Amino acid sequence: MKRVAVAAAVLWNESGSVLLGQRAPDTFYPGYWEFPGGKIEAGETPREALIRELREELGLELTAARIAPWLCRRHRYAHADVTLHFFQVWGWRGTPQPHVHAALTWQTPGAWSVAPMLPANTPVAEALVLPRLMVVSQVTAASRGAPVGSPAWHDAAARWAASIRAARAHGAVIAQIREKRPDPGAEAGDNAAAEWSRLGIAQLVAIAREAGAERVVVNGPPEWADAVGADGCHLSAQAARTLLARGAKRPVLRYGLLLGVSVHDASERAVAEALNADYWVVGPVAATQSHPERAPLGWARFSALIAAPPVPVFAIGGLTAAELPHALSAGAHGIAAIRGWLHGQ
Repeated sequence: MKRVAVAAAVLWNESGSVLLGQRAPDTFYPGYWEFPGGKIEAGETPREALIRELREELGLELTAARIAPWLCRRHRYAHADVTLHFFQVWGWRGTPQPHVHAALTWQTPGAWSVAPMLPANTPVAEALVLPRLMVVSQVTAASRGAPVGSPAWHDAAARWAASIRAARAHGAVIAQIREKRPDPGAEAGDNAAAEWSRLGIAQLVAIAREAGAERVVVNGPPEWADAVGADGCHLSAQAARTLLARGAKRPVLRYGLLLGVSVHDASERAVAEALNADYWVVGPVAATQSHPERAPLGWARFSALIAAPPVPVFAIGGLTAAELPHALSAGAHGIAAIRGWLHGQ
């Protein structure tokens, strides 16, 4: 089968919309909508191809634009096996013109008003809806293990809610509830149900939603997420390894629930890919209080570790909202943090 490499752009305007082009009548999938871009020619890098294609297709100049690598997706069509290198782009020069498309439209991710989407672009459109900011809980530790419902626990939970509200000043938020729990490789059951109840997981889901989190995921056995009405399950690197060692390819989750996996090195990235995770949390980028034993990656090693990811990646480890531009430039989708959302926290 013919193999084709493509560079494609997620062009962001100042209102937070992205540009889609409708394929012309004389092309494959006529009338379908796609992110603009085109074939990478011999001798070109994906970035070079992107700059050339957007000039030819849309009349845009990217010499002063901010261009960040994002996802790399593979899709098999009847006519070709296509690898698509997606970039996020801000600050181009010129007004988009439909030189090769039948029409152009600006769309708000998650509120698409055009259809159908080109099959290879559908997972990318879904990834754009994922918030860029992840606020991670540590209520049990912050309250020094105080019982759920006690004044100390409520005080720690209130500080976490304040972190979510502070993060939302910078954009949409996904909250990750990460509290101490039993052996992450243990089977879920009555003991696990008692444990998530003891840790106040259901209460923290409600607190996160009340504070404005658009998505809430639970770090723990997959059954926890479903039991408390969360939007997904997040697995530690060890839990992911244990699951894969048992022969599982992906936990059985209710339709629409997210699966996230923590990654610290190339072997853990391979596990996350084998489990077909929907996002990765990768770090630590800088030194952290929660994991002082881990050597920080720094942005260069972070970028190398996540190069050409098939799914969105959150950078974690000693970061604040001010680091989001660095994370995007390094290829991340967004950032995750425990303490970095409130000044002085």
